[in-house]
Amino acid sequence: MRRVLIVALIAVAALALCAPAFAWPIALPWWQPAHHFTCVGKIKAVDATANTVTVRVHLASRGVADYLAEDLTISVDPAAKLFRAKGRRLTPIALTDVVVGEKLRVEGVVDCSAGAPVYVGKRLVMRHLPINDIKRFAFRGPVTAVDATTGTLSARLNSVTRVLSPYYHSEFGFAVAPNARVWVMKNGWPVKAALADVVVGDRVYAQGGVDRRHPAAPVFTIRWMLVRHAAAPTTVVP
Repeated sequence: MRRVLIVALIAVAALALCAPAFAWPIALPWWQPAHHFTCVGKIKAVDATANTVTVRVHLASRGVADYLAEDLTISVDPAAKLFRAKGRRLTPIALTDVVVGEKLRVEGVVDCSAGAPVYVGKRLVMRHLPINDIKRFAFRGPVTAVDATTGTLSARLNSVTRVLSPYYHSEFGFAVAPNARVWVMKNGWPVKAALADVVVGDRVYAQGGVDRRHPAAPVFTIRWMLVRHAAAPTTVVP
């Protein structure tokens, strides 16, 4: 019995010593700042003198999610690895070879040592991608129509990623996936909701995919959206 007790005490002590190794979370909670980022988008500008590249972000990890459908200027690390992709082949290039208008995937770190975050690219891969080959989209704008029964939503596109650029500043209709994740902002926090909770006039930020099995009639399907309800009109009492 004593031997069993001693073995048990040793095991508990070993676990206590090892606890810090297991206590560190695999993924940081969403409210904590991210230290790394990945984004994909269209190259808008290149400055080889300042070692920067500006990308209109189409897809983004949590570290740069606020820049979806917007321009993000990235500082290119002097030791960064830059490639041109053709199929699966990667050819090393210099920053001066980066071409405005092409697709760019960037992996890097978020440097907050000076206060404001600086996005530093460590690995950049440029690829030529025709607009009809793009399979992802994002947009921001007010809802102009919604039908939870048919799973459809229309919005005026005030901010768009490249694949939706032909419909910029116009009204456009989307399908909404049955399992789409819908979040509504309440008191500054996102709360899980459903398409039935979305009403005309709400401002939405949405992401989704494009089904091009019928090239003449592609289907844009929303798979995630963040909703901000329109402010209720104030009533003036005479």
